Amino acid sequence: MTREQLISLFFIALLLFVVVEVIQIFSPFFTAIFWGAIIAFAFYPLYQNLKRPLKKRETLAAALMTILIFLVVVPPVVFLLINLAGQAIELYNLVSSYVREGGLERLIEQVRSFAWIQSIEAKLFQWEPVKLQMTEWLLNLARTVGNFGAGQIGDLTKNFFFIVLNVFLTYVLVFVFLLDGEKIYSFFYGLAPLETKNKKYIFGQINETFSAVIRGQLLTSLAQAMIAGIVFWALGLPVPIFFAAVTFLAGMIPVVGASFIWFPFVIYLIALGQYEKAMVLFVLGVLGISLIDNILKPALIGEKTKLPYFLLFFGVMGGIKIFGLMGIFLAPAVLSLFFALVKIFQEKYLPSEN
Repeated sequence: MTREQLISLFFIALLLFVVVEVIQIFSPFFTAIFWGAIIAFAFYPLYQNLKRPLKKRETLAAALMTILIFLVVVPPVVFLLINLAGQAIELYNLVSSYVREGGLERLIEQVRSFAWIQSIEAKLFQWEPVKLQMTEWLLNLARTVGNFGAGQIGDLTKNFFFIVLNVFLTYVLVFVFLLDGEKIYSFFYGLAPLETKNKKYIFGQINETFSAVIRGQLLTSLAQAMIAGIVFWALGLPVPIFFAAVTFLAGMIPVVGASFIWFPFVIYLIALGQYEKAMVLFVLGVLGISLIDNILKPALIGEKTKLPYFLLFFGVMGGIKIFGLMGIFLAPAVLSLFFALVKIFQEKYLPSEN
């Protein structure tokens, strides 16, 4: 090994060691850094427009934009968390009372009264095991939701200081990312040891994917959640705020989407004999809640992600399991980066025989 090779090896090892240490130093603030970057990225076009009337006074524009974001985002989120926790506990109490008072047995008997169910029952079903399984499943689900609600209320009271600190750090970072976003982007762009053409392609793909997920997926899911909450409230269904929040999360999952939430309620209402409500929910679910998926997403997302739909579904589900809510944004970016690197590899190292 030559002296130059030894120096290069030592430098790379030292650089990797320092990078690992830097990551560990900042690891307690990763959540604030991530959400600060996501919020800043989502509102960056508005910040760019705000700079023009302020004659490019970037610090003032970034400060005003951060204050505006704080006023727009924080009050609704706090209101939602408080109501969500309360409604989660309410849902637990409703389900527990429903099971204790024999509501599940009555529901199953109502389902069994349908002629076509009776013909299937004679060949396939033994209802006693089904009753036991459904009872256990409902109680476990309600207990999990209730524990979530109680935990959220406990966290809000016990960790109030740290919650406020994290919100403060997030919005400080929003200001930093708005003000110096281009410099940070240029720093990482310059560090990437890639050919200019490949570098532009990779960074362009990541940028377009984040843009599609944040400004498309997020807005679509928000619109679906708002409509679902209004429809559930108007039909007198229980805990509408809770199910609106769940619809928001389900709307970000490809393939199943918001129908995973509203469609079981259609079946539930039919089983109860409330056919008019079931029909209204079905029509509004198909033509209102879920149709947004087919109108807004193509307009806001288009073909930017360039990812197969079913692959995106498994990617988002896996991302949520590994990273939590951050996986909704990270998984599509990682998949997009993977396919970008595969394309570069094919072009560079697997040239066409033609």
